[in-house]
Amino acid sequence: MFRYRLEPLLRYRKTLEDERKRGLAEANRRYYEELEKIDHMEHEKSAVMGEVTHMMQTAPDAGMLIFYDSYMKGVKTDIKYESEQAEQALQIVDMERQKLIEAVKKKKIIEAHREREWERYDAEESRKERIGADEMALMRFSRGYNPGA
Repeated sequence: MFRYRLEPLLRYRKTLEDERKRGLAEANRRYYEELEKIDHMEHEKSAVMGEVTHMMQTAPDAGMLIFYDSYMKGVKTDIKYESEQAEQALQIVDMERQKLIEAVKKKKIIEAHREREWERYDAEESRKERIGADEMALMRFSRGYNPGA
């Protein structure tokens, strides 16, 4: 029966890979949340610009224009901040991706070693079976056993 002596290490590497996958998924989720925030703010900005354009065509009010201008500056600042947050989130995604790649490589090394060990074991078992069969044939021949006669 084949027993791989590094099986605990392989299980650990698989667990580590799973943790890295979860970390990457979480980082991706955060990144896409940031992108959604930016998208929402851009839509809000466009809607306000439409209101300002409509107001300019109908009855321009200086007080409202100042209010909208101030509001738009705030929205632009918020968009800039969220863009920076999204960039940081993307860097974290890349970092988590690299960690996952490294964990997968380490696991594959152990899996390749396990496969080589299995092939050695299988070859040794086959060799033992051939030797056993050859010995049986030799014993039958030496006793004069001839099943075809």
